[in-house]
This record gives sequence, structure tokens and C-alpha cells, in this order.
Amino acid sequence: MKYIDRIANIAVIVGVVVFLFLVFRGEFRKSKDLREPPSNLVGETVRLPGVQIPRDRDSLFLAVSTTCHFCEESMPFYKQIVDKSRGRINIVAVLPQPQQEAERYMQSRGVEANQVVSANLDAMGVRGTPTVLLVDGSGKVKHAWTGRLDEKGQKDLLEIVLPKAQS
Repeated sequence: MKYIDRIANIAVIVGVVVFLFLVFRGEFRKSKDLREPPSNLVGETVRLPGVQIPRDRDSLFLAVSTTCHFCEESMPFYKQIVDKSRGRINIVAVLPQPQQEAERYMQSRGVEANQVVSANLDAMGVRGTPTVLLVDGSGKVKHAWTGRLDEKGQKDLLEIVLPKAQS
């Protein structure tokens, strides 16, 4: 009986040590970080090979994935942005999938971005999809949103990105 008690005590100690290691290493924080606004991206410069950012207007980068159900749920809103912008803002869709797959996906959802790019999202500092970045003509991130936006989040984004398009 004492042998089983010792084994149980050792198992509890090992479990606590592993738990504390994971907590201090930050393993339990990773899923939470994806839901927090990526404010660390504001002020950073977006540089992706093959992407031309017009100097005379802002660009909206849509970081999405064909395998992300939140991206799929956000597509009608992204189509609304394209329709309301009437060309006043450059829209760039960035997907980690191969170029042809990325183009087919965006086209089939009716989101006619000015550019569709296949790229590693880490190159933009993006850790989760969907992420939307408002970038000025020099490539500097002015605003960032992450996740599927609720109605208030969508309204806020539209007011910042297209303030005159709200009428």
C-alpha cells in the first residue's frame, strides 16, 4: 500500500512540475493570443514579394485561409467592403494556399480583390486568420483586426476604412 502511495505522490509532483513548465513557457497563452487584437502589428511595415502598394491610397490586406471557417463566415463582409469601396481602397487578399487555389477561392466567394497573393502569413506578422490590416501608401500598418468580427466590429472597421461609404 505504501508503494502505491509513493507512486501516486511522485506522479502528482511530476504533473505539477510539467504544468508549471508549460505555464511559464506560455503554452496556455497561445490560443488566447489569436483572439486579442494584433496591436503589435500597428506601426509595422508590410512587405510581400510581388505586392505593389499604391502610394496614393490605403490598402486593406485580408489575411485568410481556405481552411478557416471564420474566414468563410467573414467572406460576405469582405465582399461588402469591396462593393462599398468602389475602388477607393486597394484590396489585397493574402492566403497561405497555392496561387491558383487562392484565386479560385476568392473568386468563388465573390470577393474581387485588386490582388490575390499566395504567401506565408508569418511574413506579415500574422498569426491567425482572418486578420485584416489597413496599410498606408508606404506599407505601414495603421489599424489591425483579427477574427470574425461581430456587427459592431464590422461597423467600426467600415467607419475607419471607408468613412464616406457609410451613407
